[in-house]
Amino acid sequence: MSTEIDFTNLPRQRVPAFVLSPRRILSDLLAKGWIESAIPFLALSFVVVGILASTDGYFAAANLRNLAQYAADGGLVVLALLIVVAVGGIDLSVGSNFAMSAFAALFAFHILNLPLPAVLAISLATGTLIGGINGIVAGLIGCGALLTTLGTMITTRGVFTLASQAYLVDISTSMHADDLWDWIGFEKVLTMPVGFWAWLLVAIAVFVMFRQTRFGWHVLAVGGNRKAARHGGIQVKATVFFAYALAGLIVGLAGFLFAARQNSIGADTGIGMEFFALTALVVGLGGFVPGRGAVVSVMIGFATVYLLNNAMINAGFRGDFVQFSLGAIIIAVLAIDVKFRKNRHRLLASTYLDPVAMELAPVAGMAGLMPHETTPKLRGAEILGAGQIDGPEDVLLDAEGNLFCGTRNGNLLRLRPPSYEAAEVFARIGGRPLGLAFDAEGRIVVCVAGRGLVRVAMDGTSELLTDQTTRSLMSVQDDSSIRMADDLDIAPNGIIYFTDATKRYDIESWGLDLLEGRPNGRLLSYDPKSGKTRTVCDNLIFPNGVCLTHDGRHLLVASTWASSILIFDLANLGAGPRVFLQGLPGYPDNINRASDGGYWVALAGMRNPVIDQAMKYPGLRRRMAKRVPPTNWLFGNLNIGGVLKIDGAGRIVDALWDAPDGPLYMITSMREHRGSLYLGGVTNDKIGRLRLADADRGWCGGESYWGKR
Repeated sequence: MSTEIDFTNLPRQRVPAFVLSPRRILSDLLAKGWIESAIPFLALSFVVVGILASTDGYFAAANLRNLAQYAADGGLVVLALLIVVAVGGIDLSVGSNFAMSAFAALFAFHILNLPLPAVLAISLATGTLIGGINGIVAGLIGCGALLTTLGTMITTRGVFTLASQAYLVDISTSMHADDLWDWIGFEKVLTMPVGFWAWLLVAIAVFVMFRQTRFGWHVLAVGGNRKAARHGGIQVKATVFFAYALAGLIVGLAGFLFAARQNSIGADTGIGMEFFALTALVVGLGGFVPGRGAVVSVMIGFATVYLLNNAMINAGFRGDFVQFSLGAIIIAVLAIDVKFRKNRHRLLASTYLDPVAMELAPVAGMAGLMPHETTPKLRGAEILGAGQIDGPEDVLLDAEGNLFCGTRNGNLLRLRPPSYEAAEVFARIGGRPLGLAFDAEGRIVVCVAGRGLVRVAMDGTSELLTDQTTRSLMSVQDDSSIRMADDLDIAPNGIIYFTDATKRYDIESWGLDLLEGRPNGRLLSYDPKSGKTRTVCDNLIFPNGVCLTHDGRHLLVASTWASSILIFDLANLGAGPRVFLQGLPGYPDNINRASDGGYWVALAGMRNPVIDQAMKYPGLRRRMAKRVPPTNWLFGNLNIGGVLKIDGAGRIVDALWDAPDGPLYMITSMREHRGSLYLGGVTNDKIGRLRLADADRGWCGGESYWGKR
C-alpha cells in the first residue's frame, strides 16, 4: 500500500509571516503586567507636559542634576516602604528612622571621628535596628503593623529630638573633613550625583529581588495570602521580620546620603516623609496592594508626586495651596487608576477573543465512507481499563505489549498485557500529558500541556527537556513559553518534532481557539544533543498530530481546525508546508503510521454545514462568545468517534466509525500494534482495541521510527 510521496506537486500551504490585528495588539497590551502602570505613567506625562508649558528651563541639564540629587533620599524611602507593603505591612516610622540614621552618620563622622566605612556601617545598622524592631513586634510577635510602626515613629522621633539637640552645636562646628565624604555628598559620576546612582542601584536590586530571588517570592507570597504561604512551607513570621529589617537598611542608606549632602540636621528632618512616601506608593500602586513588587510603577508614582510638588513650590505657590492641589490631583489620579484596574480584566476579556474569517475546503474523498453510509466498525472494539483511566489523549505500546497513556490529573499510567485490566501509575509528571513517543533508548517522551516536553525513564523518573522556544519577532506578548505541547514524533537523527497547538489558550480553553480560527500554533523541534529548541514553522492553525512518513524524509502535521494535513520536507524545512490532504470530514488529531505503508488519522470531531458557515463570519462568533453561554455555542460534533485510513499518497481508503451511542466518542489517538488498533480519547475514561484482519502481526507501531518492529 505504500506509495512514494510526490512532494513537489502538492499545493503549497500559505503561512503568514506574522498576524496583525488591532484587537490582538490591544488584548496583548492589556495582558502585559506593566500595563498597570499606564495611569501613573499618563499622570507623570501630564505633569511633565504641564511643567514644560509653564516653566522655562525646568528640565535643563543642571536642574535635572539638582532634582536627582535631592530625589535620592525620598526615592530610597519609597523603595523601603514598597518592600513592607509587599509583605502585607505598613511602616509609619520611615521618616523618624531616616532622621535617626542621618544623625547616627553625622555623630559617627563629626563626634567620634570614625572612618567613612564605619560611618556608613553605623548608619545602616541604625536603620536596620529600627526596622528590625518593627519586624520583631509586627512580624514575630504578631502585633498590628499600624500601631507598631506608629509607636516606633513616636519613640524614634523623641530619641532623635533629644540626641540632635544635645549634639547639634558640636556637629555644626566640627572641622572634621574627608574627601570621600564630600565626594559622596556633592560630586557627580557620569554627570549625575552619587546619590542618584545609589538610588538606581538599589531600585534595580529590589526589582531583581522580587523577580529572581526566593526571598522576594516569599515576600510576595506572604503579602498575597499569608495562610496559603504558610501552608506552602514559607516561614511567614521570619519573612515579615526580614522584610522590615531590609526596609530599615535601605532607609539607613538614605539617611547616610542625606547626611553626606547636608552635613547637618534639624529638628524637622524627616518630618512628613512617611506621608510623602505613602502618597507616592499609593499613586504608583493604585492603593495599598500587598503581594505586588511593582518597582517601576512605584518609581513612576514617586516621580509624579516629587515633580509636581517641586514645580508648584518653585512657581511660588503657598505651601497650603500646594498641599491642597497635590491632594486633589492625587485623588483624581487614584480614582481613574482604580477604575481602570477594576475594568482592565473585563476589557481584556472582551478583546482577547479575535475571530477571523475562515473558509474550509469542502469534504472530499469520502464517497461511501461517511458515518451514515457505512457500518460502524468500531462497534466491535473491545473496551480496556474502563473507569480506571481519565482522558487518555494518546496511547503507546512497547515491544512487550505494555500500554502507556496520560491522564487528566498529570499521571502516566501503565496497563500490562494480556488483560489490560488494572491501570497502575507509572510516573507522576504533572500538567496534562498528551502525545507520547519512545526515543532510541526506550524512554518515553511526552508532550505535556502547561509544562513542555518531558522525558520519562523506565524507572518512572522524569526530566523536563524544554519549555521555551524563540520568541516571535512581531509578537507584543512574550510567546517564548510552550503553552500547549500537543503531539510529537522523533526523527532517525534523534531530533524531536512537536507541536505547540496554540500560543494563546490553555488546555482548559482550547475550544476558544476554534472560535478564533486564527493561526495561533507552531511546529517546534528539540535537539537532545545540543539541548536547543527552535521554531520550525510559526502561525499554523491548531497544529496537532505529528508523524514521520515511512521513508523518514517528510513530516505530517494535522491542522485540526483547517480539517487538513500538512506535510514538511525535512531536508528543506525553511520552504514551509504543503497540503498533503484537505477537505477532511472532521477535525484531525493524532496521526500514526500503519503496518501496510499507510497512515491512521484520528478525528476528534465531525464538521457540519452550520459550523463551516459560521467560520466565514467572525462577527457572528464574537457576538456568540459574548452573549451566549459556552454550553450553547456552535461547535463541532464531538459525539461521533472516527478514524480514517489513508494510503501513502494521501488518499482516504477506509473510515472506522463508532455507533452514535457508542463508548468511543471524540477519538484523539490510535496506535496499531500486533494486529490490533488501540484507541484513546481526551475525554474518554477507557481505551478501545479493535482487531484488524489484514494487519501485520509483527508491527509494533509504538516503537520509535528506527526501533524494532
